[in-house]
Amino acid sequence: MNVKKIAEFINNSERTQKLLKHVNKNPAVYSAAAAFVLAGIMRPGLIGVMPFKEKKDKQYSQASAVAAGVIELASTCAIFLPLNKSIKAASDKLYKTKGSYFEGNAPALRQFKSLTNRGIKAALLIPISLARFALVRPIVDTLFGKEKKSVDNTEVVQEVINEDK
Repeated sequence: MNVKKIAEFINNSERTQKLLKHVNKNPAVYSAAAAFVLAGIMRPGLIGVMPFKEKKDKQYSQASAVAAGVIELASTCAIFLPLNKSIKAASDKLYKTKGSYFEGNAPALRQFKSLTNRGIKAALLIPISLARFALVRPIVDTLFGKEKKSVDNTEVVQEVINEDK
């Protein structure tokens, strides 16, 4: 593979430049989409080719991976898209505010946006992870079907009877 040809293609392709501009405006969406592809599509596919003793375990693992990918994508779209728009609006306002440190200072503004975005993501990491763990099981039960376990108490009953003798 020739790196120079790839770089020239990226620089000269209008479609690629348009895509890169869109990714730059919405990094959270593309990050979530990449995570969804990996967790929701590729991981279940890889689980499918792995040997499992029980077919139900394989199906449950695949359903769990799909559920985690869907939850990740949904949480990003529900939380971080509006958040990024708010950060962009605030940074635009700071850029235009007379007398502020950020007035006309594009590098400082980029740092502000990056640090604000990362700080909020770090603060929300634990609640989002807890919500993901809480939601995976119900989604898997919906996709996979909840298996009803029958309880066989005959051994326990026999032990109790034998102890009483």
